[in-house]
Amino acid sequence: MKNNSCFILVVLLFLLASSANAQQSDRTLPFRPGEELTYDMHVKVGIISAKAGTSRLTVSEDRYNGQNAFRFNLLAKSSGIAKSVFSMEDTLTSYVAKDLKPLAYLKDAHEGGDHTIERASYVYTTKNIEVKARRIRNDELRFDTLLVSERPVYDMLSILYYARTFDYSSMKKGDRLPVAYFTGRRMENMLIEHQGQKSIRANDGRDYDCIKLVLLLDEKAFEDADAAMTVYLSNDQNKVPIRVDSKLKIGTTRIVINKYTL
Repeated sequence: MKNNSCFILVVLLFLLASSANAQQSDRTLPFRPGEELTYDMHVKVGIISAKAGTSRLTVSEDRYNGQNAFRFNLLAKSSGIAKSVFSMEDTLTSYVAKDLKPLAYLKDAHEGGDHTIERASYVYTTKNIEVKARRIRNDELRFDTLLVSERPVYDMLSILYYARTFDYSSMKKGDRLPVAYFTGRRMENMLIEHQGQKSIRANDGRDYDCIKLVLLLDEKAFEDADAAMTVYLSNDQNKVPIRVDSKLKIGTTRIVINKYTL
């Protein structure tokens, strides 16, 4: 099995539901320090379905390089059958300015027998956004590189919270939006397609009116883009991620919220 477990793959892809509009400093944020979201993940292979793990997202206030910032944190753990096959405990941290400009990204991952550390920092110039990215796995340097983008670019965690600030009410069914993000040492592209609304039953026993979004992935062109997953955001001012369905080579996965504190 690859170093990334099915669970963390889906969690990270899930975080990519975002628009490509430039950052704004005057938007009303749908989250605040103290917010905590907890999720269950289930994997289905053939007729076998089982819980695969849990994840927790938190928001707090902090300082980074002398400026006030938000600190976003994701802790993901495998459990049950999934843990017996592939143990995983990952911690992702993202620092962003109060206008949601990403400042730094950190990942500390224990996956199987591997320990991976990733660090990335953002530099904003008058023309470009530079991302200095570095990865060490099992005490060996895997890469230390500089990525450059002319448009807003996000890491795997800050993009989730930026996505929640977008006004989806201005979109019609079938509308698509492009977004740029980096993963490891590569810049990637994605399309977000609006597919209307749907009522979703969550693991907290509640029914949520949700915005249905489909994430389309294609590294070279979007004309024949493949659907990577379906994301459901609560259709309210908080835009909380409620459920994510994804197709993988070995089956399907589903991430469902079971508790949130706002």
